[in-house]
Amino acid sequence: MKGVRGFAIGLFLVVWTLLFCLSPVAFSAEKNLVKLGFIGPLTGPNAAVGLGARNSADLAVRQANERTDLPYRFELVVLDDASDPTTGVAAATKLCSDPLVAAATTHFNSPVGLATIHVFHRYGVPQMFWGGIHPDITNKHNYLEVTRICPNTLVEHDNLVNFVVQKLGYKDWSIIYDMTSYGKSCLDAVKRSLNKVGAKIHSEDGIAVGATDFRPILSKIKALKPGPQVIYYGGVVTEAALIKIQMTELGMKHLYTGVTGMDSETFNATAKEAAEGTLIIGKAHIDETSPFVKAYKAAGYKEYYEATGPYAYDAVNLIIEAIKKVGPEDKKKLAKAIREMEYHGILGVTKFDEFGQTLSGGLNVKVSQDKKWVLWEGSDYQKGKRPIPGK
Repeated sequence: MKGVRGFAIGLFLVVWTLLFCLSPVAFSAEKNLVKLGFIGPLTGPNAAVGLGARNSADLAVRQANERTDLPYRFELVVLDDASDPTTGVAAATKLCSDPLVAAATTHFNSPVGLATIHVFHRYGVPQMFWGGIHPDITNKHNYLEVTRICPNTLVEHDNLVNFVVQKLGYKDWSIIYDMTSYGKSCLDAVKRSLNKVGAKIHSEDGIAVGATDFRPILSKIKALKPGPQVIYYGGVVTEAALIKIQMTELGMKHLYTGVTGMDSETFNATAKEAAEGTLIIGKAHIDETSPFVKAYKAAGYKEYYEATGPYAYDAVNLIIEAIKKVGPEDKKKLAKAIREMEYHGILGVTKFDEFGQTLSGGLNVKVSQDKKWVLWEGSDYQKGKRPIPGK
């Protein structure tokens, strides 16, 4: 009898041990949870850009959790900044207050980023920008916590002006810009770049974000004698598309141009046929056959990854590699490891300068052709099959 009872107790202990080891609790104990933050515009006029970046960050986390060489289980904490600095600061504060958040990738809009860098610095949480190109984000305070994987506005505008002035020969410009800190940084950058190459600025006009009628400004530019060949816009997609639509309505044949704030297929979807011939300095071009694009489509995301998606994807992967190297607990050590990383990703090689600014960023000249952005090289405009506006 004692033997039977002993056998039963032993069997119970074996079964209990097996059940515990196979339980979700036991599995979750095998890998420590590390949270990574994502903040971007998930609502409002820039939602398409934010949703594409969010999905790309999520893809990076999913893939990391499938790896066998990482002793962590990652969770993406997603928050909306609605392109608004106050909302962004609230989101950053909420995120940084969670001790399990090791680092975050953040923001499309520079005004939001300029407001939140102080929050991340105060909490000591590493913050990597997947968008937002104002130079002061990295250069003004040089917070150890802050890095940026996309090029800043100075680099973008030098590329734009060198191409349009030196390659296309367009030296006469009119400037329109939105009066946010981002738009004003674009104004300063484009004027700096134009002055370096001896181009002429015929007019400068600031607009309010949310405005919808730009015909008075455009009519004034159209009436200038002599007039500009180029109309430059320093701002983002919503107003950029409306300006181009109204240029077409007014019969204006100027070259319309800008930088990465316009690099979204939402511009083409909104402006439609009017978008044709718009030329920008855009973000990295990722081929449709790349492993990233294939994995993104296979994951079933409803929204397009947009031009900013690859930056959010590489940002998360770079942070994960830094965590693999030094762990998530010491955030100052992690911030230092991130800044010192040399990461090989879909953007190429990412290295940061002494301000945490990427030394690369994969910029490209893009032109709107048949209602989508295509690389200048290989476009009908580059081949001479379609006339370049402004000639």
